[in-house]
Amino acid sequence: RGEQAAIIWEGNEPDQSRTITYRELHQQVCRLANALTHCGIGKGDRVCLYLPMIPEAVVAMLACARIGAIHSVVFAGFSSEAFKHRVRDSACRLVITVDGYRHGNKTIGQKEKTDQGLSDCPSVKTVLVVKHLGLDIPWDSGRDVWYHEAVADRSSECPVAEMDAEDPLFILYTSGSTGKPKGVVHTTGGYLLFAAMSHRYAFD
Repeated sequence: RGEQAAIIWEGNEPDQSRTITYRELHQQVCRLANALTHCGIGKGDRVCLYLPMIPEAVVAMLACARIGAIHSVVFAGFSSEAFKHRVRDSACRLVITVDGYRHGNKTIGQKEKTDQGLSDCPSVKTVLVVKHLGLDIPWDSGRDVWYHEAVADRSSECPVAEMDAEDPLFILYTSGSTGKPKGVVHTTGGYLLFAAMSHRYAFD
């Protein structure tokens, strides 16, 4: 199935689309996984994904899972304050974000929001930035790295970390509408089993 479409992505504008095959997805996941390892991320480390609905978000989730890192997905539309609380609570060491993205007719400066949130997050040592719109953005040369540069010279092969069924796979926070957001930890075996069962019984 290497040449079969794994992801068909459509962007904000009618002429924006990308088709990524399973082979291409595997290569991208392995390159990012190796880049994360190069940044010192390993099994059990937390990585925050502050990304809009772009293919790199899926690649990042799979890359974290491949090396046993725990990813925490934060909705791109959340404020810098909401982002900060989720990063601090799970003591993330690395953040993956984007220069900006389009939402309808609005351009959202995601990197600026990321920087505002990280001003009080000492645990974060590295920020990988996806160049999505090509915006002029603030830059911390000691912390920020372009995503495409980080993965450019990495191998397209990466060994898979062995995980127990009860090892954490990812953290997803509650909305916080009824109090302080709580990080719900989904385990590797439990989440994957439930996803497989959903596909079988709900979607036939």
